[in-house]
Amino acid sequence: MLRHSLLALCLLGSLAQAADALPRGVQVVPPNPAPDGPGRLIFSRDNNAPNACDVELYVNRQVVAKLGPGERTSLDLPSGELSVAVAISPAGYCAGRGPGPAQSVLLGSGETRQFAVIVEPGQAFLAPLLN
Repeated sequence: MLRHSLLALCLLGSLAQAADALPRGVQVVPPNPAPDGPGRLIFSRDNNAPNACDVELYVNRQVVAKLGPGERTSLDLPSGELSVAVAISPAGYCAGRGPGPAQSVLLGSGETRQFAVIVEPGQAFLAPLLN
């Protein structure tokens, strides 16, 4: 009987220590995001643009950010269906024509989506990136 009690105490002590420190490589899974919580869109532009013109990012037909070559931005937005587009800025010598066709994005609660901003002579567009 004493032997079983000693074994039980050792097991309880081991379990108490295990609750404090996780083994290497084991991570705690975060809780599920709140329903209708925000999601995140990340837009990045490379340095290989044919010109130094800024681009404007549109979400639901509103300008939300401007990006120069090599810049990136992260936007926390409400989950649901969003319209995203990009255009060369009309400021200065660039004289962009406004946004091209918009893309529909279905953004889930707690979800992160990434897009590359591609600039070619006279036009700009978005390319979704795989996470």
